[in-house]
Formats: sequence, structure tokens, C-alpha cells
Amino acid sequence: MSTETQRHCCYAECETQRDRPSRRISARSLDRVLTARLGMRNPGVSSLALHVDTPNHLGIINTRMSPKQLVEKCAEFARRVTERRFGSAPSVRVTGHVAACFPYIQAPLEYVLPELLVNAMRASMQCHVGSGSSVPDVVVTIANNDIDFIFRISDRGGGIPHEVMGPAMDYFFTTEAARAEEWRGGDGAQWQATEEEEEEEEAVEAVGGMSDAERHMAESRLQHGPWHGHGVGLALSRAFGAFLGGSLALRSMQGIGTDVYLRLRHIDGRQPSFRL
Repeated sequence: MSTETQRHCCYAECETQRDRPSRRISARSLDRVLTARLGMRNPGVSSLALHVDTPNHLGIINTRMSPKQLVEKCAEFARRVTERRFGSAPSVRVTGHVAACFPYIQAPLEYVLPELLVNAMRASMQCHVGSGSSVPDVVVTIANNDIDFIFRISDRGGGIPHEVMGPAMDYFFTTEAARAEEWRGGDGAQWQATEEEEEEEEAVEAVGGMSDAERHMAESRLQHGPWHGHGVGLALSRAFGAFLGGSLALRSMQGIGTDVYLRLRHIDGRQPSFRL
């Protein structure tokens, strides 16, 4: 199952949910289906990648992955997505163990981190645009130890409402329509791109200096509309994190902001990790 096919299945199911709200989806079943795609794809892709001379790579493993550089690349992608929506975007500051470097399978993180960063940026913009104050930075803290490494993504976007915390990472749960309407009704500067302008920017994203995973996301948006707002991103990120032997957790201070913790185990063989 390709990345695009996976998203189309999610979109189709999302539309079904909107049409028939009483129908319930088993998150566990969806997790198995979607992560099985990674499990089946990784060995084949790794075998093919062994025949390509890519610096610091052994198959699909980046032998010298820099979490800081990865965050910065994903933040650039998230910034462009946010600017296309709001006209501007908060800055991203990276702190913590910024010199860390270790082997890891980078491709899944190139999906998960942009999802989390776009969420943080969007919340910050919706909370602060029109408030008369500047939009606070999104802060990504990297922690690295012998067993695992952690990304903490902190925003000051007002936090997740109490009634939303429970279902926030469920498949097809989204507050985007209500939040977007609230933002459009605010006193701040409004920005609305035409469909032609959006397509032009998406076309630029699809061909410009991005990784394969990021280019696939851009091409999918260009051909099939925005992926954002379907209530799939957090659920997929949680599932991918679990597949990689880690976890995704939300910690929210209502009225202030949200911290998202992505914790993943090292694959250096010194500690139990995950199986491909």
C-alpha cells in the first residue's frame, strides 16, 4: 500500500464517518493496517537503498541522523504550510541536545514531525493573531540518552480544551472547522489565498528541495486537496510512534499551550528496540 493509497483510504473513511456518525472505527484495526504497510515496505525499500550510494546511509538507516537538522528541515516544511494558510508562521527554536547524532530510520519521522509542527504552529496562529501580541515561538527540545531520545514540541497556542483531550488522538476526530471559523471571525488580519495561488505554492513545494516523504505529501495535496483537517495526523503519528517502539503523548495547560512528547528507542543494539 503506497503512501498516497493509505491517505486516500483515510480520506474515504473520514467522509463515511461524516455521513454516518454512528459508525465506529476500531483504532486498533486501523493501527494494524497502517503500520503493517511500514513493516512490509521497509525491508524492500532498504534492500533497494543498499544499491544506492547515499552518504551516511546504510539502506534506509541514516547512520548519522541529526535530530536538530531533521527538526529544522521539517520546520521549514511546516512553516510553508502555515504561511499558505495564515500568511505568516511562528519561528521554531531548537534546544536541548542539539549536537546529538546517531543511527536511525529517518523516513517515518519525516511524516510525524511535520504533522506535529503544523499543529503547534496553527494553534499558535489561531490563538495570537489579532490579540495585539506577537506570536510566540514553537520550541522543540531534544533529549538524548543511552536508551531513547525524545522530541518535546511546545507551543503557546492556548492549550487543548478539557473536553477534547480524551479524543484528541482518535482517528477522524478534528476541531478544525470550528477553530477555523473562530479565527476567521476574529479581529486580526485575515488572509485568504485563491485556489490558483494555493495550487501554485503546492506545486513549488512538490518539486523544491524536499525529501521523498515531504515531496509525496506535497504532491498528494496538489492532486487531492489538503490533508489537514481530516483528523488523521495525530492518530497516524501515534501509530507510527508505537510501531517504532516508542510513544506519543500530549500534555496541555489549558489557557497556556500544549507540549507533545515523541519518545523513540535507539536502534544501536545496546537496548531492546523494535522489529522491522
